[in-house]
Amino acid sequence: MSCTVVIADDQPVVVAGVEAVLKKHRYDVVACVNDTDTFVQVMDDIDVEVVVIDPSLPEGKHPDGVALLRRVRSTRPDVGIVVMAPLGDLAILRAGQDLGVAGLFDKRCSLRDMPLAVHAASIGRNYTSPSIRRAFHDVDTGNGFGAGPNRLSPRELEVIRAYAQGLSLVEVGKLMGRSVKTISRQKRAAMTKLGLVNDAQFYQYLASVRSGLVDMHALGAADASAQPPPRGRPAKA
Repeated sequence: MSCTVVIADDQPVVVAGVEAVLKKHRYDVVACVNDTDTFVQVMDDIDVEVVVIDPSLPEGKHPDGVALLRRVRSTRPDVGIVVMAPLGDLAILRAGQDLGVAGLFDKRCSLRDMPLAVHAASIGRNYTSPSIRRAFHDVDTGNGFGAGPNRLSPRELEVIRAYAQGLSLVEVGKLMGRSVKTISRQKRAAMTKLGLVNDAQFYQYLASVRSGLVDMHALGAADASAQPPPRGRPAKA
């Protein structure tokens, strides 16, 4: 008996491509959905073995993103999940990893490896696209800061350095001469680029910085000359 699959994505071209490649390998695609409400309904009504999903679906009554993945994990623990997202959504991919999903598939890559990801999910094994493995490694070692679309800005780097020194949000603001709101926004932007979903992951990352597991020279690669401003500079709104 062939493996049953649900595809959830709001891009028709992507859905058509995934469906075609899976059917070619004799997978039974039982539903294709493009919003959260339809997806939740399908998961309640249909017996399915694997879900291929980009969690960034248009929302209805049900939320998208990490909350949607968490719902599937809790209500249908028997279903294998392949999260399909671009590297720009590293936070979603990292969240999927933390939730224990079976597959992490780079949406920018060729779909020829999608059957491998679905097969792994169907038998309880893991599949991660090589590009995602490299991105996780680069973030975890600090090697991803100096290049690419997700590199940190000089001000975001300053904030990371300050937090790594053990300063609080208010202390970082005073040091940088910026408002607490601005520092908080730059911290969130840095977390998104680093693929860090919550404060627990952020502080774990800072511990890696302090212990030397993350190269501080790499942290400054985007702008080696960037330094915190002198203390006492008036805060900017």
